[in-house]
Order: sequence, then C-alpha cells, then structure tokens
Amino acid sequence: MKKVRLLLSLLLLLCMLSSCDFVRRMAERPDSAWIRAKKERIELSARMRDSLELVRKDSVLRAERAYADSLHAVDSLLKAGKLRKASEVSSIPESWLDARWGVVVGAFSNESNAEKLAAKYGAEGYRTRIFRTRYGLNILLVAPSSNIADAMKAFREVKRLPFASKESWMIVKE
Repeated sequence: MKKVRLLLSLLLLLCMLSSCDFVRRMAERPDSAWIRAKKERIELSARMRDSLELVRKDSVLRAERAYADSLHAVDSLLKAGKLRKASEVSSIPESWLDARWGVVVGAFSNESNAEKLAAKYGAEGYRTRIFRTRYGLNILLVAPSSNIADAMKAFREVKRLPFASKESWMIVKE
C-alpha cells in the first residue's frame, strides 16, 4: 500500500512538474490563464480601435456630405437669384444680422404691415425680425439660422405658406 501511495504521489508530482503552468508559476512567469486574458484584452482593444476608426470615418463622410450639400444649396440660390450677401445690400448693415443666414420675405414702407406679416410667420413658429433701413423701408427677416441646411429648409417651407411672397430671398452674412 505504501508503494502504491508513493507511486501515486510520484505520478502526481510528475504531472505537476510536467505542466507548463506549474513551472511558470514556480518561476513567477505568466501562466496560460494570464496569457489568455492578455490576448482577450488586446483583441478587445483592437476591436474598439477599429470601431472608433469607423465612427471617425462616418463622421468625416457626413461632414463632407453636409459641406457638399451646402455648396449645392448656395449654388442653386445664386443661379436662381435668390441669394444676396449682406454687404451687397446697402440698406441692411451686416451688424444687424444676428445669424449667418436668413430669409427676407418682404420690404414694407408701412411698419404696421411688416408687423402684421411678422405675426403671421410667428404664429407658424418662425422667429422674425424687422429691420428699419435708412431709406425708410421695414425689411422682414424670417428664420435666422447659423447653418445653411436649416436656412434652406426654412426657405422652402416659407415659400409654401399661403401668405408667402414669391419674391422671398435669402441673405447671408459674410
């Protein structure tokens, strides 16, 4: 019985010594579990890096599309004669504009007419602003916006309103 125990103990010791993990632990080196965990962390890091790169590329692509759309919108407005720079309109100083883009829907000699139309646009949910020029005209600006996409959307929507003027145009602050 002693020989069997001794034989089993030697067999167990031999199995333990033949195990790489046992030897690595004894030498205070990384074992297979540590190596597996490290590999998983590296793979996770690589997947995260790849997904961040995809998100970055998608963001750049959306920005490029928005830029191309804005150039197309500006080009379309210029060709239609519906875009004027604030510096070219002597009666509207650039300093009056609080946003880069806006839709000019009318010019009135009578301020009450401008206020009535402004109230209609306001009831439809648009921000309005009336400018009194040095020539005595009251210019009604609707839907001031800081980006061309919102301004173009407002321009199209404003033109569809039943009380909208066909002579509406956009102004841009340079």
